[in-house]
Amino acid sequence: MKDKNTMLPGLMLFACFMILTICSMGFDFTFSRIPSIGVIVVELLAFLPPAYCLYKAQDDSFVLDFRLERRHRPMVPVYFGFTVKFAFAVSFLSFLANLLVFVFCGANDIDLSSMITTSGVGNQYGFLSFLGIVILSPIVEEIFVRGALFSALEREAGTAVSIVLCGFCFAMLHGSMYNFIGPLIAGCAYAFLVYSFDSIWPAVLAHMINNLYYYIINYLIHLYSSFGIWKYFTYINVILFLLTLYLTLRALETQVQLHTLRSFQPNRSKLSETLRDCLVNPGFFIFISSFIVSVALK
Repeated sequence: MKDKNTMLPGLMLFACFMILTICSMGFDFTFSRIPSIGVIVVELLAFLPPAYCLYKAQDDSFVLDFRLERRHRPMVPVYFGFTVKFAFAVSFLSFLANLLVFVFCGANDIDLSSMITTSGVGNQYGFLSFLGIVILSPIVEEIFVRGALFSALEREAGTAVSIVLCGFCFAMLHGSMYNFIGPLIAGCAYAFLVYSFDSIWPAVLAHMINNLYYYIINYLIHLYSSFGIWKYFTYINVILFLLTLYLTLRALETQVQLHTLRSFQPNRSKLSETLRDCLVNPGFFIFISSFIVSVALK
């Protein structure tokens, strides 16, 4: 892989991660009275400037495709139903995956309740919190991660490798091992949607559904946590996941029959070479090292 194709995305990932880390350290002090505004400010500061820097850095050897426009792809009704079903299945699965991590680590009911908070949803409810968490956050995060970052990687790394790499980067940006598996699953799923439909908007829609899901259950958990609803809530999530998984597979079968999904592009180099170029590249190396240090210090 060319250095610029991994150096710049890696450095921008590091910048994004540092902005999120610094803002989280001073969030309570700076936005104690207006946390909803804080969520909006942090999202805008962390994701839009790195995406803009990558956009301005384009030249003949470094071209990005943010996929903000639909080009020769199926109309919205064709992929809307599949995206919604797929998004709910991924949301239930990612939540259950994070729940298993907490349970494996010996968490009790109080710790499990904190799992929702560590997902970034918070405890504030109202128009501004809804705007920041459910609407704004998915848009700016998808523009950077599945727009700029995925586009920068896929030309050299191939589709499948880029999807997985974007999933890991998205998970690391969350800055927590407790909230890692869920974002990893979601990140890979959103990248799949972006490539399959050649548009960023299915991923934005799926991301909004995921954040809305967490927004709602966050409210329910904090409202009814004293009633011990965790056991029943988990069972409900398992049932909903199995149901939406079945519906998603049926919808996927329809998409395959309609030939609306794009075939994956092969990797231009060996997988070992691609991973080596990413891991030893200064940009990604600094980003990954920062994540490891951040986790170790918590």
